[in-house]
Amino acid sequence: MKKKYPFVASLFIAIAVLFSVHTGVAVASTELAGETDRVIVKLVDEHGVEKVESILLADVKKFEEGRLVDTTSPLYLAQHIEVLQPDFVRTIALEEPTSIKTPSWGTERVGVTNLKNSLVAAKGTVIVATIDTGVDYNHPFLKGRIVDGYDFVDNDSDPMDVHFHGTHVAGIIAETTPVNVKIMPIRVLNEEGQGYDSDVAKGIRYAVDHGAHIVNMSFAGEGYSQYLADAIAYALSKNVVVVVAAGNESANTANYFPASEQKVIVVSATDKDDRVASFSNTGSTIDVSAPGVHIVSTVPGGQFKSLSGTSMAAPHVSGIAAMLKLESPIRSRQGIERLLKRYVDDRGPAGWDSQYGEGIVNIASKGVNNVSTVKDDTENAPVSSSEFIALPEHKDVPLNKKWTIEFNRLLTERDTIDVKIYMDGEKIPINVTPIAGKKEIIVTAEQLYRPNTAYRLVILSGKKNKYEMRFVTGDQ
Repeated sequence: MKKKYPFVASLFIAIAVLFSVHTGVAVASTELAGETDRVIVKLVDEHGVEKVESILLADVKKFEEGRLVDTTSPLYLAQHIEVLQPDFVRTIALEEPTSIKTPSWGTERVGVTNLKNSLVAAKGTVIVATIDTGVDYNHPFLKGRIVDGYDFVDNDSDPMDVHFHGTHVAGIIAETTPVNVKIMPIRVLNEEGQGYDSDVAKGIRYAVDHGAHIVNMSFAGEGYSQYLADAIAYALSKNVVVVVAAGNESANTANYFPASEQKVIVVSATDKDDRVASFSNTGSTIDVSAPGVHIVSTVPGGQFKSLSGTSMAAPHVSGIAAMLKLESPIRSRQGIERLLKRYVDDRGPAGWDSQYGEGIVNIASKGVNNVSTVKDDTENAPVSSSEFIALPEHKDVPLNKKWTIEFNRLLTERDTIDVKIYMDGEKIPINVTPIAGKKEIIVTAEQLYRPNTAYRLVILSGKKNKYEMRFVTGDQ
């Protein structure tokens, strides 16, 4: 059931340039509408410094009328302000809690057992940020699975869950993944399960800047937010996988955000009979579906509870995405999304549909018994193969990089050297210098590489010698 802040006000600010008689300060406003008591404002202070703040609508009106006396307000020393948009309220994508006691079935349905077991000994860690109500990091089931996060509601470093939603989401991720997948709790939703876009955006950027590989957002709300969309775009530009819940209004995702965002992975909810849940939003942005009805997971106080919602479906997908990243750390977010859409059980009309997306995620759907059989779209070669000799990986590679491959003798016309470069499993066009009479060949892409993207360079020398080198481009 959707809840609203008790202090909600509707915003209708007419297009105008207002001048305060008392202060002489210009205020630019635009017409806004939404259910919130705050607006996102760009302001210029007395030193000419611009910044963006979330401001109470009441304070904006006081400022416009020259009545603002609160010296702690960011508006107090402002010389000019521009209202950018409402600071919309987002709400957890959760149905009412249920007392039904059923065995946990979601992780079995998405087929993670073999992949999870095969990755226990994998090197490194993958971090999933839960942008939510926080997490009860003292829960015994989550012991050893939590990394430092942040609370943007109270603005401190203690993201304890005083609701229950974020802890439930974290428990699904923990159950779905091995111990080397860690959870970063980011609290942006309050004890009512509601939060402002400004805090959500801060949470996303914090998670990305502090090492998150996957971001899970199990909430939704009406109203498109450019401010929130910019934060999501920042995460995507840093090769971070963003997974969001479709929402629980039995409506079209086009009317909700971030579920209407085409560039993220949007998840609808299914029940034990593989039916799309009656409450689940559906629409053109649905990518995949996952279990979201009567899912048993952790809640604060060391307890477990059965909950339903697209909130529960999204973390099943986030967990699998984390394992795909753990199995191959250099995988791009696009490559992970392609695998998520490949390993599904197709339900509903054949192929993609607006209810299930590509289908119900099931990492065992193609007969996956261990990690070595999980393949991406790389032509003629598995993701990890003993047939290939791995060359050192490279990061922050320039977008115009030329690769020089050196040999220990002069090459002749009898030498057969084949070089290929792949992005997300697709071979990209390259130019290779003639090899005869030289000890090296130079490889260049016909077009600039994409920024913050993973690539794979393959060298085939004769029939037996096979090499691979992975690299990730930088920002420019």
